[in-house]
Amino acid sequence: MKLIRKLKTYLVLLLVLSLCTTPLAAPGNGNYARLEAGSSIPWDGWCFNGQAIAQMIADKEMSEQRCDLRILEALDTQRAQFDLNIGKLNAEMKYELGTREDIIVALRSENLKLEEVIIHNNKFGWILPASIGAATGVVISFIIVGITNGK
Repeated sequence: MKLIRKLKTYLVLLLVLSLCTTPLAAPGNGNYARLEAGSSIPWDGWCFNGQAIAQMIADKEMSEQRCDLRILEALDTQRAQFDLNIGKLNAEMKYELGTREDIIVALRSENLKLEEVIIHNNKFGWILPASIGAATGVVISFIIVGITNGK
């Protein structure tokens, strides 16, 4: 919005300057002579009427201002583009940071669950192998006792 407002301001300024200034031709350092219609000039060159000369002088005087306006417009456009890119990058960075925090929280909770499962398995994981070992020992003992008693 600021860029559009600035551009409108510059365009209105340019319009006001170009319409409100009345260019007046003043004699410069070159050769000049007042000629009547139909007369010839005493040297090789261009022949302009007063309005054309005034227009050339006004164009010369206004060329620097027009150049400055074009430069300011280009700078404002570039500044707006950079601000837009910075805004996009900031939004992307905030999204990535938020996503990263969510991922870290999810991974921490998953790690806690895995730790609880590992601790629970380690706590009661010895019962099954010990029970199998004890049952195997009892069965083997009965087999040995049965073999030795049967003879």
